[in-house]
Amino acid sequence: MPKFSVRGIWQRWRDSYSKDGYKADDAITLFTGVPTMYARLLQGYEAMDADQKAASSYAAGQLRLMMCGSSALPYPVMKQWEDMTGHRLLERYGMTEFVMAISNPLHGNRKAKTVGKPLPRVEVKILSDEGVETKTGEGELCVRSPSLFKEYWKKETVTKESFTDDGFFKTGDTVTLDEDGYFKILGRTNADIMKVGGYKLSALEIESVLLEHDAVLECCVLGLADKDYGEVVCAIIVPHEDAKKKAEQESKPALTLQELRSWALERLAPFKLPKKLFLRDKLPRNAMGKEMKKLLEAEA
Repeated sequence: MPKFSVRGIWQRWRDSYSKDGYKADDAITLFTGVPTMYARLLQGYEAMDADQKAASSYAAGQLRLMMCGSSALPYPVMKQWEDMTGHRLLERYGMTEFVMAISNPLHGNRKAKTVGKPLPRVEVKILSDEGVETKTGEGELCVRSPSLFKEYWKKETVTKESFTDDGFFKTGDTVTLDEDGYFKILGRTNADIMKVGGYKLSALEIESVLLEHDAVLECCVLGLADKDYGEVVCAIIVPHEDAKKKAEQESKPALTLQELRSWALERLAPFKLPKKLFLRDKLPRNAMGKEMKKLLEAEA
């Protein structure tokens, strides 16, 4: 397909498999996408009538495998997708510099909020802020693999800074291990990790919780500069259409900061609760950029 199309993808799947058992000769058997694609496909599904929903969920369920990558998959999206299609999306982790390195299993326990374990012949380690390897804490993920690239073209200094002395590539991603040895991506060290009052917080972790709120369609969490805490947690939220319509009828915001904090208090530690809230019709393309932070800080 020339570009991502919610309607086009659902139609392509329905053309591949029909509920009477028909399977097209060119039926789609595998689909891989990013979290935003799956969220958009779910929105498209909710807009269908009952017959279309039945045909669509059946067709999607016939695919051999569905995968997700490029960024953390919010648990509510994974859960909704599994309920609707029967597929537990297979999450994995890779970069251009070494292709795939870590993956949930094709056959076995695909754990939500993780990217799995190292693939065969891939070596990984976690380095703390002090550059010491850690087995139990969080830190920067480093990878050594047969598929690892040699160097950045004509960038000798950058190449040298990107590798450890023993040949591991420093990914720039902060990770931790769960109790089963599955890797959890906490975010880009220089973008998704906020430093709030002495705590290092993962924006991705907070986003995944806020997305479980009934009124929240999309959200982005970032740290805004604060003279007392260094940074404070800020949430940019796109409300569901139903929440917006109800709010318009009652002449109030679709969601207030106090409502969000009260709801999240049972799910997040107090120091992880948003201190600022911005409601938007859509997420800004560069929500994590410096310019966006400046605009929000000025608005706050």
